[in-house]
Amino acid sequence: MDSRLVRRPVLDILSGRSQCLFALNASSQRQQSSYRRSKQRLNIKPDSSFLSHDSPQQDHIIFNPPSSAPSVFHTPLKFLPKEDKRRQLLAATAARFSSSPASALPPPIHKTQKFPHHHLSDADIAEILRLKRQAPEEWTNNKLSRKFNCSHHFISICLDNCDVPGIEKRKKLIADQEEVVKASWGPRRRKAREDRTKRIDLALKGE
Repeated sequence: MDSRLVRRPVLDILSGRSQCLFALNASSQRQQSSYRRSKQRLNIKPDSSFLSHDSPQQDHIIFNPPSSAPSVFHTPLKFLPKEDKRRQLLAATAARFSSSPASALPPPIHKTQKFPHHHLSDADIAEILRLKRQAPEEWTNNKLSRKFNCSHHFISICLDNCDVPGIEKRKKLIADQEEVVKASWGPRRRKAREDRTKRIDLALKGE
């Protein structure tokens, strides 16, 4: 009876230790989420549906050398003699690449200019001034720019340099209207507009 009482705590300690070791082994065991198994499962055999219609059907070599410095064995065309045969080869290569259709080229990055430049004559500018003097309220800068296919900035420059009567009055009227609109702004909108003006000024300064 006494020996059993003595052995029981020892057995409890040993059994608890084995359970702790089993828990440690279970937590340190590699699972399916390990890097090697995940990498192996991503290594899918290529299927015919993965390839495009112009892909080669057999193993092939892709020639894609890294960029490097120009070779000393390459002589620029400017320094080749006139009777050198390499001039003919370079001209044939340039003709082959230049004869490619324009449809194969990528789309242009920069868009074409919205308004043509230097297309207005003195008669057109005189007509702009006549319309502005005749009906300044009707012929606004935007309407004149649409009629003559130019920017409203060009119209403003023409009117400022030609001293059209009523321009200063019109500017003052527009400024007063803007002040009335700004007076109805709240603090948040006013702060946002001030920040926007500061960002534009910094962008124009290149900062």
